Amino acid sequence: MIILDCCKYYDKIVNFLYLENDIISKLLIHYYQEYVFNTKSEKSKIKLDEIMSLYTDKEDFYKYVQNIFDLKKSNEIYDNYDKIIRKMLKIYKNYENYKLTKIENSRWL
Repeated sequence: MIILDCCKYYDKIVNFLYLENDIISKLLIHYYQEYVFNTKSEKSKIKLDEIMSLYTDKEDFYKYVQNIFDLKKSNEIYDNYDKIIRKMLKIYKNYENYKLTKIENSRWL
């Protein structure tokens, strides 16, 4: 299957176990599936696949995304999937910059 060739984390992402009341994860996974099935650009599918894999694997990135799409502050998560996917790409770039500024000093013995 072509989709699975470029999205090596597809099964892991769509089978991600999230809490029943975690609407953000539910919608992000749904949008991910919509994007993968409706976009021809293999490069963008691969990038999104990696970002969503990070979302499902790394608790700090998961929390970072959850805080950005906080339902108490905004209903932005309900926008169309293309807009949310573009936002996820920006979030990932911001997260990378954020992680670089949060590097802890280590002591040399």
